[in-house]
Amino acid sequence: MVAAASDVSESLDDIEDVRGKLQELAAEGRVDELIDLVVDLLLRVRKDNNNLAVQLKGALRQLYGRRSEKVSGAQLSLLFDQLGKDVPASAQDALASTTQDEPVTQPRRKPRGLKGKQGRNPLPENLPREPDRQLVPADQRTCAECGAEKKTIGYLSSEILEFVPAHFKVIEQTREKIACPACESGVQIAESQKVMERGRPGPGLLAHILVSKHADALPLYRQSQIYDRYGVHIPDATLGEWCAFAIDVMRPMAQLIARCALGSPYIHLDDTTLRVQDRKNPKGIKKGRLWCLVGDPPYVAFFYAPDWKADHAAEFLDGYDGFIQGDGYAGYSRALGPPGQEKPLVPEERRLGCGMHIRRKFEQAAEGGDARGAVAVAYFRKIYDVERLCKERQGSPEERKAIRDEMSVPVVDELFAWVQQIHAKLVPGTKLHQATTYAINQRAYFERCFTDGRFEIDNGEAERQIRPLKLGEKNYLFAGSENGAADIAVARTIINTCHRAGTDPLAYLTDVIAKLQRGWPKSRIAELLPDRWNAARSANVA
Repeated sequence: MVAAASDVSESLDDIEDVRGKLQELAAEGRVDELIDLVVDLLLRVRKDNNNLAVQLKGALRQLYGRRSEKVSGAQLSLLFDQLGKDVPASAQDALASTTQDEPVTQPRRKPRGLKGKQGRNPLPENLPREPDRQLVPADQRTCAECGAEKKTIGYLSSEILEFVPAHFKVIEQTREKIACPACESGVQIAESQKVMERGRPGPGLLAHILVSKHADALPLYRQSQIYDRYGVHIPDATLGEWCAFAIDVMRPMAQLIARCALGSPYIHLDDTTLRVQDRKNPKGIKKGRLWCLVGDPPYVAFFYAPDWKADHAAEFLDGYDGFIQGDGYAGYSRALGPPGQEKPLVPEERRLGCGMHIRRKFEQAAEGGDARGAVAVAYFRKIYDVERLCKERQGSPEERKAIRDEMSVPVVDELFAWVQQIHAKLVPGTKLHQATTYAINQRAYFERCFTDGRFEIDNGEAERQIRPLKLGEKNYLFAGSENGAADIAVARTIINTCHRAGTDPLAYLTDVIAKLQRGWPKSRIAELLPDRWNAARSANVA
């Protein structure tokens, strides 16, 4: 009967067939057969699940785990403990032989050299160097042939790159007090050099906290754990207060950087979401926006907005009359201003499109199975080949425009002719229809990019400046408040501008925080911009 049930179960490939068969057996009173059938089906499911689990475990091991087939003694011991008395004596002996102490072997794999390059890159000359002379042991300095003492004939030199961990130090500041000995009045006290009047951090520590969080994406609680390893316990709440203080000190510099960026005749503009804690929101989190504005090198400015309304972008763009490159954000065309004086956020004649956004939508259509999307991607490949050629030649804007006129503009014309041709034939709502609709709407803005050699053909510079921010968001998840979100904008303005200027943000912040807190004159604040600070520092070193 079991065999019959098994044969029946093997022929059932559909759940409805199983249901029908069980109902048939129940109606006929064949309870034993019904039970056997259910049990057999359960056994088959369990067997299939076990096989799948083994395959999944193997696949995960191949993808993420250790590739070696060798099983350690510790692994065997753990498995044998689970088996208990069922382990044969010979296997126990094998386990004992694998747990013997053995010398640690050196890896046989040698570091691979760089392809196409001879030797290693030299280490920076400014690193401190420490001599380490190794002498031949005394018992090996006698010649085995004649017994004479061997003489030094030279040395083999090599370099070892070592890391010296950072350390804390306590500066015990004493401030002199002076007074007139004759009249015992006119007491004068030397000025404090502390940068935080009611706190203990020095400028270097404040800079390190800010850079670790916003440049290295290291949350404050993890910084606290790292400092614990150095023997100094600083609660993450305290680190948060110190970080906010450092950002407040640097806020005037961020505002100056923003003005410098907006002084450029041509800017990149993009935005991204930023999760912000909001206790009034049912989910406890709301989506704010962080706008990134990239001006002439090296200036990058970030602005926080609580929502996606165009009014917020209008605030920081107020008075700007240059060209703006961005994506298809609908707010750019929104009419703003008092009644009767409305005007779009970005006038049509000053708006530039983004080829990356247009191409991306066609790529999504092709990946979704519509091969026609690949046609547009091929056109864009030719367009970007020309851009690569222009960058390699490093010519003037006029030369880049001439090359584009000859090689890119005809391809752009062909691309949009093809888009117009297939657009009317597409089913609305499909990926390809969405791509062609977006391309048609953005055509005028994209073609304007080719009218001036200063313009890029995409908004990639703004997207690259935003990318590190998203990495940090994965680590600290959200901003604690809207003020915290605005602080993130200040920190990213400083750090991204430092990176773009080739300035070490840690050294820069350490020096500038100290100078600002010790009375740096407002009339000379422009000297502390990252690019000018770096130039002055290089000149002093030279």
